[in-house]
Amino acid sequence: MKLSDVQNILAKSSQDDWIVDDESGSFTYKDDLNLHIQRSDYDSYRDFDEPWATSHFDPKAMAVEYVVKYGSSFVEKHTLVSVDGHRATLPIPRAINDLRVGATEVNFAKIVNIGDKVDDYLQKSGLKVVDND
Repeated sequence: MKLSDVQNILAKSSQDDWIVDDESGSFTYKDDLNLHIQRSDYDSYRDFDEPWATSHFDPKAMAVEYVVKYGSSFVEKHTLVSVDGHRATLPIPRAINDLRVGATEVNFAKIVNIGDKVDDYLQKSGLKVVDND
């Protein structure tokens, strides 16, 4: 599998295309079991303090790392933000004063977010989904 194939899968697949184990933070692509996403351990989450992420009922936000691998090979890393008491996991916008997020990062968040709240929290956070450059 080529890098572009993996990137296309991450940009277009849905969570239904993945075997999900929320307890271990493991996501395995059903059509190729070599493609895997691993969420970092909870003790490695970092506090995240930007207004778009902390303006919810529960203001604590945490940066969470996700590593994509194909077999044992590293492919890429994504940092997302868990907001409102872990009710949603969102991509980080371009800048603190530029709240645009790329559609492929939003799709990645939808793959790894447990529950169907990404779109709702994008709106609540003031994030604007744009096509990738």
